[in-house]
Amino acid sequence: MERADWIGAPEGLTRIEGMGVTAPDGFRAAGVAAGLKADGMPDVGLLVSDRPCASALVDTSSALPSAAVLYTRTLHTGSLRGVVVNSGCANAATGEPGITDARAMGAAAAAAAGVPLDSLAVCSTGVIGERLPMAILTPGLDAAAAALSTRGGAAFGEAIRTTDAFAKGGTFRLALTSGPVTIGAAAKGAGMIRPDMATMLAYVATDACVLPGDLLVAARAAAAGGFNRISVDGQMSPSDTLLVLANGEGPPLEGADLRLFADALRAICRYLAILMVKDGEGAEHAVRVVVAGARDDDEAERVGRAVGESALVRTAMYGQDANWGRVHQAVGQALAGTGGPVDVSLRFDGTVPDGPDIAEVLARPEYEMHVALGRGDGWAELFASDLGHGYVAVNAGYRT
Repeated sequence: MERADWIGAPEGLTRIEGMGVTAPDGFRAAGVAAGLKADGMPDVGLLVSDRPCASALVDTSSALPSAAVLYTRTLHTGSLRGVVVNSGCANAATGEPGITDARAMGAAAAAAAGVPLDSLAVCSTGVIGERLPMAILTPGLDAAAAALSTRGGAAFGEAIRTTDAFAKGGTFRLALTSGPVTIGAAAKGAGMIRPDMATMLAYVATDACVLPGDLLVAARAAAAGGFNRISVDGQMSPSDTLLVLANGEGPPLEGADLRLFADALRAICRYLAILMVKDGEGAEHAVRVVVAGARDDDEAERVGRAVGESALVRTAMYGQDANWGRVHQAVGQALAGTGGPVDVSLRFDGTVPDGPDIAEVLARPEYEMHVALGRGDGWAELFASDLGHGYVAVNAGYRT
């Protein structure tokens, strides 16, 4: 990440060398190839805590959630011990048989890993409309359980990928008055990204002790400030999931330490979310669209989505073309019927579209597009990727 200012990390949070999602004490993970992917790449991931956890789950707002999401919602989501994930098949739009498969997947993984039944969330990502091939998945679950290791975070991160160009995650240390805590993360997402909780999955593990209710509040705020602020293609997935696991022992965090932990979780999720934008299928630029001067925040949000998700604007980003007319058009469309006045002002990292440095700005892999409306105090942001030939190539042949 070149733009640390986009992350907003609180004081006391540092990124360190470590094992990613298994860096906190008491977590083990694995990733294996069961044969769900035709290319033989890893496709089953398993993450478990060796001791009881507080957990928090935030998932898709799609009206057609996947079978894995529907099944996981039936669990006691405040005390999950981990997650089992497959890539290569989304198990979405599969009806009751798909839910039966998701239940069997969770039960088999829990039995193999030696954790209580119904203690594992289930996630699936890949092609929509196809059932899980349970005959080859089940042996893969056994293999993943046998491979569980405190050093298995990287393998887990590889197994959950689909069209991702690179694995996403990290290890972080947070200094608190009650002592330091470790936070590890693993995530995937590159296409079908517009979460509103993309195809995005994110898992955060920590040895902090946090009450389930406090953890859920922090997770929801982290999703709102991170994953809900991104778009690659404006498409919401049926599988989006954020799962946070906290297995720390001792007194639960409270007061200033709890607030600092929540700020750190938000920054980590924001970091993962922006990595997804940077990895947008075929993308070469990540752009933070900032809308200011709207009548209210909802109006600013509407304008930001219209600009950041416009195919015309995003192809101009890809072509490094300061075609301000496309931004102007998107603003006008978003504000149709709302009345005037609208006084649009546009800057790219502080440079006007016809400024002498504009070519250098638009060549940057990361920059800001600031859209001022002159209507009020409303404000919003959206992180968006450009749209180029690579996106078409990936998605035109995704199944074939």
